[in-house]
Amino acid sequence: MAIKSFDDLKSRLKADSHEQRTVAVANAADEHTLQAVLSLYHEDYIRPLLVGDKDAISQLLADLNEDVSLFDIYHETTPESIAAKAVSLVKEGAAQVLLKGGIQTRDLLKAVVNKETGIRKPGVLSHVAINEVPTYHKLLLVSDGGMVLTPDVKMKQAILDNALSVYRGLGYDQINVGILDASENVNPKLQASQDAVELKELAGTTGYEDVKIEGPISLDLSISKEIAEAKGYNSEIAGDMDVLLVPDIVTGNVLGKSLTTLAGGKMAGLIIGAEAPIVLTSRGSSMEEKLNSLLLAISL
Repeated sequence: MAIKSFDDLKSRLKADSHEQRTVAVANAADEHTLQAVLSLYHEDYIRPLLVGDKDAISQLLADLNEDVSLFDIYHETTPESIAAKAVSLVKEGAAQVLLKGGIQTRDLLKAVVNKETGIRKPGVLSHVAINEVPTYHKLLLVSDGGMVLTPDVKMKQAILDNALSVYRGLGYDQINVGILDASENVNPKLQASQDAVELKELAGTTGYEDVKIEGPISLDLSISKEIAEAKGYNSEIAGDMDVLLVPDIVTGNVLGKSLTTLAGGKMAGLIIGAEAPIVLTSRGSSMEEKLNSLLLAISL
């Protein structure tokens, strides 16, 4: 089963009568964030817990014609206290998703990774970007373009495991993975190429029975069956990837932004590897991107 779009994802949630999730919003005094939250709140997908300056949040809710009395607002005024409170709501089990609002990423992540009060699990925190691209036939996950700078092969496996957990959470029973490189030919001078060979061997092994992997493989072969056939590249999953694992953060960042700014794609971004999904979009992200990211988080 492959999900083709964010609309399909939302329709599936509705059809499955998905359980309502509670979302802790770190600094909810941010218009785009609050609009995304309210959109899903009014459709009964989520229950928001709003953290931040109570007066500012209340005023913004009033400006958006909302009844302020219907919302739980936790009054905190500094970035540190806002982040700590939002994270604690997840830690205590009051919320199942953490959403970044008008707060710096570093302030929120500092609270997430706090050894005593944070919600980081053992292992690697990594960023996944799910993309809906007009020229591709289903949602496409790219990782890691937002957290891990230059992962070695063991960290790449951890990043892959986080990505696979997302698609398993969405109900996929088979996941196609491309380990990206500049070419499909193994180059002993490129560490990314050597890593791809090692990672490909995971396919079908214990814990990866539902995974098919190609690598090293170039981007064009990963997403186009026609190009793969023209090049004589023999693979049953060429042109049909669900996950693209990139060699480093620069590649992932450039690819992700190219898909949205040049290819007209839509994106949802999450941090995986904590006790709950973390919606960590840029403060400059559109309401739609925040909504799609929140929709993905509550689907897992």
